[in-house]
Parts: sequence; structure tokens; C-alpha cells
Amino acid sequence: MTSSKSTSFFTRYKRIFKLALWLRQTIRRVNHFEQLSATERNGELVSIGRNLLNILHIKVEPQQPLPNTASMPWLTVANHVSWLDIFVLMAYIPGGYIAKQSIQSWPILGKLATNGGTVYINRLSRQDISPVIKAIKEALLQGRNVLFFPEAYTSEGLTTLPFKAALFQAAIDANRPVMSVAIRYYDTQAKRTPKVAFAGKTSLLRSLWNIVSIPEITVKVDFAEPLMITENKHADRFQLKTMAEEFIQQKVLSDSPLATTFANKMNREQ
Repeated sequence: MTSSKSTSFFTRYKRIFKLALWLRQTIRRVNHFEQLSATERNGELVSIGRNLLNILHIKVEPQQPLPNTASMPWLTVANHVSWLDIFVLMAYIPGGYIAKQSIQSWPILGKLATNGGTVYINRLSRQDISPVIKAIKEALLQGRNVLFFPEAYTSEGLTTLPFKAALFQAAIDANRPVMSVAIRYYDTQAKRTPKVAFAGKTSLLRSLWNIVSIPEITVKVDFAEPLMITENKHADRFQLKTMAEEFIQQKVLSDSPLATTFANKMNREQ
């Protein structure tokens, strides 16, 4: 990785064209999920995620040690930077997602998310939490991984937002482990980049254009040891949230240019 220049317009449109073909093929694949076994479905999700990353020239570098899949299914939690996060995680931990309701109405992608097993949540309604926790619990008991972003909102990825504790209750109710994952994006000069972020007022199309304009993106993915509910019998959802948040925050800040600023802010608030 030696160049920080943007890709040519030809390269950007070529990637977008390939992405359109991927999307068309992916919709067909997802529409047949009901006919597949759980193992076959997971294999399809891994393939779908990795195909997208290849098209966009995104290289994922899972940091050692890799998680032991023998303890699956997991309630997987990660920091949230971009819509790319879903496909980065999908390439290693196939499962259904918890997402905001507005995604359900997105053209094409909404149908893809729904058929892929997404559970939608109304961020503005606390009454919506209980049925979502129940749905996550049932999925975990059926042997399916469930992935969500406890920050609830995306950030630029150089720091983290405060985690929400409510959905961690599902892991306790199902007696299943919590897998914490930290995601960090780098540009062609191995520097942390906020250009990938789907945050603030950035539209989906603008986010896509930013991503195809970067010659190559590297993603480092750090996996924590699974938090075993049986080994943390007295832990409540707030303690699980704190343990996951501390691991992810430490990894995200480890080489962030905003680490000192973030630490000073946290000290002032304490």
C-alpha cells in the first residue's frame, strides 16, 4: 500500500457496476434461504460477505487469536462505523442482525436485510425492547448467531459511543456467550480513515462513493474471548455491556489519532 490517491472515475464506476451485479445475484441467493439447512445458510452468508469485500477491494485482517467457533452460537457485539461492518462480520460470523426500522424500507437492501434474518428495532420506543430481546433469545436457542451494535448509532470509527445495555439481556436469558468484536478501518497508507464512516448526514450513496474512491481498504478485526454466561453467573446486562465496551474501546483507541482527546474528555466527565 503505497499510494493515497483516489481511484479513477473509471475504476469507481466499474466497482459500482460489479456491486450491482453482486446485489442482483445476492437477492436471488437470499430468496432461497428457506430451502437451506442452517449450515448451508451460514456458508451462503460467509460467501456473500466476502464477495462484496472483494469487489470493493477491502482486505480483512482478523487479528490473532481467532475465535473458537465451538462455543457458537454467540450474541456478537461490535462498534459501528459503516454499513460495511455487517459484511465484515458476516465474512467470519454468519448470523442475523438487529437494525433500525428505517433499513427495512431501503430500496433492494431492505429486502436483502429482511430475507437475511434481520430483526428490526424502534429506537424511539422502550416498549419495543422486550419483544426484540425475546426474538434474540429464541434465535440463540435455535443455534443461530445474532449480531448487533450496542452503540445504536454509527461513529467515525476513531473512538466509540456509549454502549446500550438492554439487548445483552438476551444472552443471559438464553445462557449463550457474548462475543465482542472491534472493527478498525485503514486507508492505502495504513492510516486510520473516517472516510468509510456512514455517520452524521452522510447518505448511503455518498458513503458508497467515498468507499469506491479509496484504492484499497484494510480492516482489522479483533475478537475477544467469549464472555461465558455460565462463568459469569452473577453478571447482569450492565456488567456484560461494560466488559464488552472496555475491550472494544481499548482496541479502537489503540492507534487512533483521537485517543488522547477521547481520554481527556472521559476524565472530565468522571
